[in-house]
Amino acid sequence: MQLLEPPPRTQTSTHVAVVATYLALSLVLWGHVWIGGNPAHLITCNCGDTAQQVWWLEWFPWAITHGHNPFLTNALWSRFGGVNALTNTSWIAPAAVLSPITWLFGPIASFNVANLLAPVLSGWAAFALAGRISHRTIARLVAGGLYAFSPFVIRNIVFGHLDLTLTAYLPLVLLLGLKLLSRGGRGMRIGLWLGLLTIVQFFTGLEVLALTAITGSLCALAVLIWRRQLVVVARRQLLYAAGVGGFLSGVVLAYPLWFYFEGPRHVVGPYWRVLSSRPWSIIWAGHHIFDANGRLAAVGYLGPKGPGADFLGIGLLLLVMASFPLWRRRPSCVIIAAVGVVSWALEFFPAPLWARLPLLSSIELVRFALPVSLFVGLLLAASIDGWWNAVASRWPTSRDVDRRKVARLGIIVLVVVAFIPIMDTYSIPFRVTTATVPAWFKQEGSRLAPGTAVLTIPFAYGLESQPMAWQAETNIDFDLIGGWALVPGGNGVNDEMVSHLGGPVAALISISRQPLCTTIAEQKTIRTALVRWRPLVVVDIPRYAKPGARAAMTATLGLRPTWSHDAWVWNLTRSTRLGPRVDLRSAKSCPSTS
Repeated sequence: MQLLEPPPRTQTSTHVAVVATYLALSLVLWGHVWIGGNPAHLITCNCGDTAQQVWWLEWFPWAITHGHNPFLTNALWSRFGGVNALTNTSWIAPAAVLSPITWLFGPIASFNVANLLAPVLSGWAAFALAGRISHRTIARLVAGGLYAFSPFVIRNIVFGHLDLTLTAYLPLVLLLGLKLLSRGGRGMRIGLWLGLLTIVQFFTGLEVLALTAITGSLCALAVLIWRRQLVVVARRQLLYAAGVGGFLSGVVLAYPLWFYFEGPRHVVGPYWRVLSSRPWSIIWAGHHIFDANGRLAAVGYLGPKGPGADFLGIGLLLLVMASFPLWRRRPSCVIIAAVGVVSWALEFFPAPLWARLPLLSSIELVRFALPVSLFVGLLLAASIDGWWNAVASRWPTSRDVDRRKVARLGIIVLVVVAFIPIMDTYSIPFRVTTATVPAWFKQEGSRLAPGTAVLTIPFAYGLESQPMAWQAETNIDFDLIGGWALVPGGNGVNDEMVSHLGGPVAALISISRQPLCTTIAEQKTIRTALVRWRPLVVVDIPRYAKPGARAAMTATLGLRPTWSHDAWVWNLTRSTRLGPRVDLRSAKSCPSTS
């Protein structure tokens, strides 16, 4: 009554070879960093999301060594109340594991190590799960490779989205679930593993945790439909594992869960404006190949972007569908195909309806491309397995050895050809650049008096997150006003990306992006806020600031800045008296305020 193949007796040497293969592929992707480069200083872009990832990798070891609560930071959004680290994808578990590297070589080195190893671990987990579909190493290797290096992963790995590339949790949970349904599955041991994995995933990324819960529920429903008797037989160990895993994770995560839902600076409601994918995106790379308008450069990657995250290409899908007669009688494959199709359909679920679902409304629908790539990989392993067996049946005798070898070589070539639509859309190795930190932050940032905050021009807000990287790469020696993080919005409930913060934030954004168009009301708002935020240092970095930013801030404060280490600086102590404000809004190109 087995649902899938019995677990294979895989030798340790095979696992080592598989990990080495995935590591070699990852090294190819990051060749500019690891082959002749400097992992402590090279990065895809010291901006956008990558700067955000670097910051959080620095935050956890800094918080622990300085006696701070790692769940709440005032180093970002200083003077506003700080940032709830659990509301944000703060990568606490990976940051903890990589802390020694961060201490020795800096957060960029940890960033590069994490992005090098994340697909390796995810691929190995999918390889282990594929052992319940096929015992052939080549088939399992292909399945794990598709999951580990799918367009979804590649799309996110260049931006350092560790929460979406370190995805071993999904296949490992499915594998443990299958062990519970097999004879001899030990409920207590499996429950402990489920609890431990859930704790680690909670501190890595909640989206994959939620995706796994949804996918696992769909798989459980499918098993109840096609193999209900298996659940009946294994009901005791299923309940035992659920109880042990639930108790362990519940005890450990009780306080973090409270902090996530009710703690300081928590966010309620949707984080993002959820957008649906399109059904044909799975086979159409479209304009994503070249990204001619460069919109995604702001996110943190300056090279070609490759296809959309939900792209798999027509080759793989045709191969899996052509192999349908070979795996259609296997209940496991039917369940995998059914759940895969439902997961794919969820990618283009109506966004307005999805946004009304509690807790799930902030999951981007394109994230369902992750389980889709896993299930397509498993079906690909079943397809290779089926063709391999068909060859053995067609030429069974010892006299047919040469024919079997040629036929099986043809199968491998066919699989490689099926991957061409994916491989043709990338520019490998990834483009990287040397991370630079303005001289002022290196020379003066660590010398500021305790309690002094820094306001940068350009204002650190949203994807304009370079100041976060400068702060992280100089050991968080000062607090930053603003940052690229999810915080409560203007209505006190929704995230600032949905409900704008307004007030001084809106005024600072205006003086950063259109400095010579700053209105009188915005100038007054900025002056009032800066007086309240003292002691404060305002730093204008000419290389990054808009033309006229220094003049606009000078007119707003009524004070002239000093030139220090390639930056214009206003040092506002508690006793600093501001001068008369000057109205600069005279440019005809300024938008009307009427």
